[in-house]
Amino acid sequence: MVNKDKPLIAVTPGDITGIGPEILVKVIVEGPPEACRLLAVGDVPVLRSSFDALGAKFELPVFLDIGEAAVSDAPVMALDLAQGGGELLALGHPHSEAGRMAAKALIQSAQWAKEGKVDGVVFGPLVKETLYLGKKKYNDETEMMREQLEAPLMKSVAKIGKIFRVTIAEHVPLVKIPEFITRGNILEAIQVLQEALSMYGVKAPRIAVAALNPHAGESGMVGREEIDHIAPAVEEAKKKGIDVYGPIPADTVYVRAFQGQYDGVVNMYHDQANIALKMAGFGEIVIIFGRAPVIITTPSHGPAYGKAGKGTADPNNLRSAIEVAVSLARHRRMP
Repeated sequence: MVNKDKPLIAVTPGDITGIGPEILVKVIVEGPPEACRLLAVGDVPVLRSSFDALGAKFELPVFLDIGEAAVSDAPVMALDLAQGGGELLALGHPHSEAGRMAAKALIQSAQWAKEGKVDGVVFGPLVKETLYLGKKKYNDETEMMREQLEAPLMKSVAKIGKIFRVTIAEHVPLVKIPEFITRGNILEAIQVLQEALSMYGVKAPRIAVAALNPHAGESGMVGREEIDHIAPAVEEAKKKGIDVYGPIPADTVYVRAFQGQYDGVVNMYHDQANIALKMAGFGEIVIIFGRAPVIITTPSHGPAYGKAGKGTADPNNLRSAIEVAVSLARHRRMP
């Protein structure tokens, strides 16, 4: 396979005040997945400085135009957005300008994907508190991408090993979680997970739906959400031909999933999913954006300010995110 036949994956370093540039450089230096062409998108002087900090030579072809980069046969290249901000590199704490730069690079790369100029997008760790475009502040990257890409149904799906998960109440205060546990939201989450598993090539996926309350509500003794919302949504999904089970007590659902009973799990809230997944493999989780108009993935970790500028950051989660994006892009190309 010649390079031009391989998917072109745009990768942004994320917020440059953390470890994003370092892990991107490490992936490049160690050699990105052979099944793709990799396009590093951001400020090239910042990228050069990161190479220098790691004692590596910067030998990438640099483009200023996405059209030229898209037809290049180079296995790894850079596209310079000329953002500046080199003084923020590895700063080790949040900075609003770094947030703006990270947001711009991500959305620009996603727009190129919509235009068919790249086959997928991977972005490095972001800092939610600094994420904005123009005068608009966003709570997280999902909210930003929904608006900027005009994709209101976009939802993040996590993958660790062969297990996928989707969460209904993602970044929500615990006291407000019951407001999100509705039949409609649960059914939508089941469908999003089914689509993500199918997009990844999982045939006949089996989906589990976690309960909200202890012991799945104990027949209503410790909560009625399972009776009033979760079980009806599961039954409705079954009528649509989805192989789905639940509500299953949250303290056992991942035990059963990792034993091979299920391919994916619908969770009710953030920590119900993430505690189990991070115990199973912290630093191995890849986030995929379901119902997005383009392929977008990211590693699950944050900017790791304590490691910024020390050269000790582990790039393997970013590499995994690139590998997942490549797999999705190749599957999408199949007739």
